[in-house]
Amino acid sequence: MTFNNKPIVVTMGEPSGISSEIIIKAWLKRNEYNIPPFILIDDLNRLNQIKILFNFNVNFHILKPKENLSEIFNNSIPLIDLRANISLNLGSPDKKNSEFVIQSINKAFELTFEKKASAMLTLPVCKKTLKKAKFNFNGQTEYLSYLTNKRTRAKDSEIMILTTTKPIDRGKNLIVGLITTHLPLGQIHRSLKKELVFNKILSFKNSLSKIWKIRSPKIAITSINPHAGEGGFIGNEEITILKPVLKKFDKLNINIVGPLSGDSCFHKSSRERFDGILCIYHDQGLIPVKTLDFKNSINITGGLPFIRVSPDHGPAFDIAKQNIADINSLIASFHFIKRFA
Repeated sequence: MTFNNKPIVVTMGEPSGISSEIIIKAWLKRNEYNIPPFILIDDLNRLNQIKILFNFNVNFHILKPKENLSEIFNNSIPLIDLRANISLNLGSPDKKNSEFVIQSINKAFELTFEKKASAMLTLPVCKKTLKKAKFNFNGQTEYLSYLTNKRTRAKDSEIMILTTTKPIDRGKNLIVGLITTHLPLGQIHRSLKKELVFNKILSFKNSLSKIWKIRSPKIAITSINPHAGEGGFIGNEEITILKPVLKKFDKLNINIVGPLSGDSCFHKSSRERFDGILCIYHDQGLIPVKTLDFKNSINITGGLPFIRVSPDHGPAFDIAKQNIADINSLIASFHFIKRFA
């Protein structure tokens, strides 16, 4: 399928969560928030049930090749219908729907990878439910990297990046990259190999240059242990793993500082010194991001040949039936794509 211009393509997310609610709300406020045209890949049957349940004044238009997307978007949400006939059951995920979640991601990937779409916006999924359906990836980030490497036959290293867009201290936006993502805390030390650290640093640096257009980014890397290990007194991984890798980047004239103690590198004045901070594990990076900007932070995948952005929150099963989901992170995702895609 081709279009007369390049829209953003949006995945369905978890059918039992808030994904459909927030994307419809964003479209309803498209003029207020200056939302660029997008195509939704979803199930029309379930969308109509959401429309009736929440009394949304919205129409859906099943796309045909080479239609005028801008005209359609003014009046309806352009839709690629998966024809899944999913029964609405908000708040209660069902693993049988996982195949459609994956179909939506696959189709969005194809359109974006083949440059028929300007960028890919993924709505929140439930990793636990996907795992029950034998989805053998830690998340959408890793899966999109797998799909890319399968097509390019390359071994590019993807990286999960989070950024604030409206930090409450009104300081510089905090951009963090993650060396490890959804791993149990007890597995992190075992997974930290020099090659992994090297590849993630390089991917983070390249992402800051390619996406944010920062020619020679200055990067900080956090320590693995408290107080950067205190010279080996509180763990020696900074000495044995991180510092040898950082020496390699010195020779490559890539500006990376550290390892810095994670308890003191995220505050306002510290952020001014760096273009991005690379963190060792998930919560080390996400806690400061969400503390500074809980409603407006977003998730970007670096290391891909296209831009993929996602709201920085989950499917929110606990409020899925209440029609109270906040759309600020989704709006920030659209604005990020509009600025950087």
